[in-house]
Amino acid sequence: MDSLLFNDAFTSLEAETIAHELKSGSGYHVFENALTPEAVTALTNIVSSDALLVNNNNLGYVRAYWMKYLSHTLALSKECYDIITSERIRGICRNFFDNPFKISNQRIYETHTRSHLPWHTDNNLQAGNAYNGKHDLPGIMFLFYLSDVSDTNPFQLIADSYKWSEQNTERFFSDKFIEQNYKDDIVTVRAPKGALIICNTHLIHRAEPFNRPGFKRLTYLFQIDEISTQHEGHGEKILLNPAFVSETSPEILTYLGFGNKADYPAFPETSVSTMLPHDIVSLQKDILPKAVKGLAFSFARRVIPGSIVNAIRKKIHKGSI
Repeated sequence: MDSLLFNDAFTSLEAETIAHELKSGSGYHVFENALTPEAVTALTNIVSSDALLVNNNNLGYVRAYWMKYLSHTLALSKECYDIITSERIRGICRNFFDNPFKISNQRIYETHTRSHLPWHTDNNLQAGNAYNGKHDLPGIMFLFYLSDVSDTNPFQLIADSYKWSEQNTERFFSDKFIEQNYKDDIVTVRAPKGALIICNTHLIHRAEPFNRPGFKRLTYLFQIDEISTQHEGHGEKILLNPAFVSETSPEILTYLGFGNKADYPAFPETSVSTMLPHDIVSLQKDILPKAVKGLAFSFARRVIPGSIVNAIRKKIHKGSI
């Protein structure tokens, strides 16, 4: 199965070597061609539709300003499930963690037009949607480029920063602080789609700020953290399609979060207020015709006898009218 998802560039290096680099080396590893073209296409197609869900019981994406998020990949994509649960990914985790571990979050997201994400680490605690400090749990972040990334919005990290980042308990590090103290340690990852960046979650990183109308970058990200009774409930709730599950060993059930609390809501917190004006206008254009149609049907059901309505429905389903 792994051979259908990953290229030799990713599968040839020993998992123990990767884990050692994350724990005791620079804190990261980059594979420029980790995913096969077929896997990249499959993941990209998950979010190809541009229609927002309104009063729709299916799963879809949300908009948060200049970003678009799909936070339930394990319910929608067999390819996403196979990547996250692959022997290759879990093998790295086994060599990195000393205790049981599980998925904390997973999402495909699209960044477009502009962004300025501050320098940060991913060892965060939450109370609902609110930031609630840092934890010391070991963790790994896996980030796949689903778009070619060159000069605009590449992933950036501070090599070795996991060794000292815990000295700062604030959520973000200022640009000025990084520029003055760690400018020479910044690693900028320019790579083609299919590339994989693996990081210690205590490593300081960001996506380089940009402002370029028309630009879009698609990324697949998931995070694995150690399980701890000290931080019970750590991690986001996961929706899972049981049809994807072919292995039910105790290890993989623990990895998927079975039997463990997960109190964090799916990231990010969104509402109509996190949509851009043109997104709201576009949504209204889509809603208005449907609303008129719905009102017409509602009025018809009020004035037309039920037997006639049922007869019309039967003809519609048979294609008679």
